[in-house]
Amino acid sequence: MPEGKYLLNKAQVKCVDDKTVPTSTLRNYLRQRQNTEILGFWKLQLDIYNTAPLDTTTKSNRRLARNAKKMGEAPVVYDSELTEISMQQLRQQMNNMGYFQAEVDTSVTIKKRKVNLTYLVTAHQPYTIRRYEVDIPNEAVRAIATNERCLIKEGAQFSTATMDEERARIATALRNRGYFYFEKSMLEFTADSSLNSHQVDIRIHPAPFVEHLDSAALAQLRKRYYIREVSYKMDKPFLRKSALRRACRIKEGGRYAEWRVERTYARMNALAPVKYVDIAFTPVGDTLLDCSITVSRGRLNSVAAEVEGTYSAGDWGIAAGVNYSNKNIFKGAEVLSLGARASYEWRANGGRAIEAKAEAGLLFPSNVKVNIAYNYQQRPDEYTRTIANAGLSYIIPRRPGSRWTHQFNLIDINYIYLPWVSEQFKKEFMDRSSVLKASYENHFILDWSYTGTFTTYNARNPNRSYLQLSLYAETAGNALYGLSAAAGFQKNDDGSYMLWRIPFAQYAKGDINFTYHGIITPKHHLVGHIGIGAIVPYLNSEVVPFQKRYFGGGANGIRGWQARTLGPGTFRGNGSSLVYDKQAGDIRLDMNIEYRYKVLSFLELAAFLDAGNIWTIREYDEQPGGAFLFDEFYKQIAWSYGVGVRFDLSILIFRVDFGVKLHDPSRIAEGKQWRTAPNGLGWKDDMTFHFAIGYPF
Repeated sequence: MPEGKYLLNKAQVKCVDDKTVPTSTLRNYLRQRQNTEILGFWKLQLDIYNTAPLDTTTKSNRRLARNAKKMGEAPVVYDSELTEISMQQLRQQMNNMGYFQAEVDTSVTIKKRKVNLTYLVTAHQPYTIRRYEVDIPNEAVRAIATNERCLIKEGAQFSTATMDEERARIATALRNRGYFYFEKSMLEFTADSSLNSHQVDIRIHPAPFVEHLDSAALAQLRKRYYIREVSYKMDKPFLRKSALRRACRIKEGGRYAEWRVERTYARMNALAPVKYVDIAFTPVGDTLLDCSITVSRGRLNSVAAEVEGTYSAGDWGIAAGVNYSNKNIFKGAEVLSLGARASYEWRANGGRAIEAKAEAGLLFPSNVKVNIAYNYQQRPDEYTRTIANAGLSYIIPRRPGSRWTHQFNLIDINYIYLPWVSEQFKKEFMDRSSVLKASYENHFILDWSYTGTFTTYNARNPNRSYLQLSLYAETAGNALYGLSAAAGFQKNDDGSYMLWRIPFAQYAKGDINFTYHGIITPKHHLVGHIGIGAIVPYLNSEVVPFQKRYFGGGANGIRGWQARTLGPGTFRGNGSSLVYDKQAGDIRLDMNIEYRYKVLSFLELAAFLDAGNIWTIREYDEQPGGAFLFDEFYKQIAWSYGVGVRFDLSILIFRVDFGVKLHDPSRIAEGKQWRTAPNGLGWKDDMTFHFAIGYPF
């Protein structure tokens, strides 16, 4: 710091007499805040800035200084004038919230040329609304201002923010009723707080400038407008007009309504080939409007390729994929997507595993999607398996004003065929006495599923905390079972009905995922997640097909374990591929909490704590200790902790997480479940890296 200057080490707001005052909101009105901190104490960006060499006479030092200052954050030098301005801002905001007698003082401590500054707010008793008067002569406006949706309530605490919301509500309601020219600025509030009783009388009335409008302008305000004509313009013709008309909610001959304009923006911007939309209105005659919609074309074709290295359970591998998308294949905003992926893994025992997948999908503007896929798997010393899939789904996107999105997989067909199975694998899994045999036989799945997502995220206020809820339900085999029973179809030796001599799966599955994004500041986020799921076979199935069961661990689960190496219950694998196939369950529980700090626009650090496991619905000889028991499951919850780095590459987020086991339920029997140094915490067995795309939840 320069001589005579001080670093602003801490700037905080405290209310000394009313704990309900939102001090975190008040902090936004400070004109000067301390440097950004990680975990509330480490000023990392300031430290980066301070690495800049003071001697910039050499080219290398100038480059180092330039990079340090670009990536870092300059020190915040304490300014007493900005402190005074901040105090004025705090008093004004307290007045806006109804604390008309609020006082603001400061407490300043200086240590080692660092200033700790505390703004001390004394709120005193807030003012409440005694009487609310609507002084508006126009009957249409008055009717809306006095209806049951009015936000101003007698007896409530005074708030200028609420009054501004009420003006916006009235203006929006009027524009939805055809009053095209009405704006919220045409209304004004007057408050009288001179009652000596901590109460306020509020009156809403036309703004003074409205009374001075000429007769023609006043007549415009009082008229309701109708749509005469809707026309479409494209910089280059790329969409059929019929596709635009289907997306448009502004109707010729209909009354103007703002909600129809907003809905049209949303629906047209949702069309895949559209880059942006502009909607303009031109008055025609006395009460008519012509609507002109300009649509600009975005990129229609895209190709993406990826190559990655993989490491799982001690085995290294390589994978590559390519995806192609055409966002306007039939000139009606239909999206064609094609993809292919192949992977090769070198097994520690000298074998190799190969997997290849091809898929195609077609999404129509009506939100109907058709998809087909084919997957080939070759695993050494185990089996060769093919999976053919076809499906038809319908998506109901989130509508304006709604927070729900719904997707129905109307039909999803899977055919699993194993042309070759090793003798050792048959012995482990497909013996007559093995209850897991049905998971690995040829089988047929005809299922129906529903996915519902709910969110309170508001794109207009991205720095506000929000929650997300995801619901999933799936059922398979019911219609086939009813038909088979009615028609007396043949059963196999296990007592299961067959379709074309292949048994079909019958089960019900349900999942709930809840995530809360706590946004402390734009750079500091605390995210919590809970996921619960269960799948139950019945009637035609004794065990759920392997690909439909749950697995534990992995980059999006309990990150102290590699994928498919945790559970079920206290079951412990030995790393072999055969045991690896047994680490699947019918019940899952995931609990995660993660602190995220954005260091730079492209760099984010994280610290996390994960807990959970998977279980089977009953005890199986092949999975000892895996059954879910109410009096035991809480002892079998796995815990892990760790840190991570996220790189925001604009088009995607690349993530690296380092997880460490804390409580390993598979070691309960030997008394070493708590993985600390005395119990032999080891790099190979208790720590793992995860490389992934996107956030874990």
